[in-house]
Amino acid sequence: MAEGMRVVYLDVLFALNFAMDYCILRCVSALSGRPAAVWRLSLAAGLGALYAGGCIVIPVLSTLPVRMAAGAVMAGTAFSIRQVRLLVRQTLLLLLVAFVFGGAVTALEQMSGTRLMQGGVLVAQVSRRVLFASALLAYGLSCFVFRNQAKSNRPRGERVSICCEGKQAQIFLLVDSGNTLCDPMTGKPVLLLTRDAAIRILPEQQRFVPRELKQDNAAELVQQAQRSGLTGWRLVSFHSVGGGGLLPCFHPDAVRRADGTAYDCMTAISAADICSGEFDGLIEP
Repeated sequence: MAEGMRVVYLDVLFALNFAMDYCILRCVSALSGRPAAVWRLSLAAGLGALYAGGCIVIPVLSTLPVRMAAGAVMAGTAFSIRQVRLLVRQTLLLLLVAFVFGGAVTALEQMSGTRLMQGGVLVAQVSRRVLFASALLAYGLSCFVFRNQAKSNRPRGERVSICCEGKQAQIFLLVDSGNTLCDPMTGKPVLLLTRDAAIRILPEQQRFVPRELKQDNAAELVQQAQRSGLTGWRLVSFHSVGGGGLLPCFHPDAVRRADGTAYDCMTAISAADICSGEFDGLIEP
């Protein structure tokens, strides 16, 4: 082995970069106000760690365009993003937070006198205490730098669990005090979903309602559902600045809010493009 040649162990490299990428994604989640499941953050961190290994084996992967593409894949995986505009925003935030974390690692290099990074990838084996301290420092710096964005974004969304005919799904809803929809028959509040969210929640035999829903055919689809023997479907009227109309509405088996409390409500589906694709629907505070 040539003198001065550095040995990089891929298992150590993967573990270090997985831990750091997970911390970065957690920070992005907190700053953007968009919570993500642990398994999604872990999967995205794992992809980031694999990419870090690839940068060592194939140096061309560390170029800026590839880094930005890798960041987009991580952001899309972690936060289940379908809209290009939101993906770009989350990716840029991820890259900015990663820049702050990189600065913390550089400071650690200066203090320790040890080269910790190679080609933008964390390669040196450091103790868990030092890694935790640097991640905590970087997290604090990120929260300070982006504190105004965090304050404006954090209260906007809420992760809600909804169950329909045994099928359970997690949806991310905008908490909107202007959502005053109410079922006239039961007096229950109405949770409003996008068509894409409703397709994920409903069983296959009921998905034709959100798939075929348009601005003017809600009554027709509810009648079709009732003729097919699908009980529980009805219509609810709405009024907004742009006008009013009818929405197809159903009663889910169970809904639980972020704090674990049961939420007894009806669920309507909107044909309009609400929330610009950033949220799965609306819920009252």
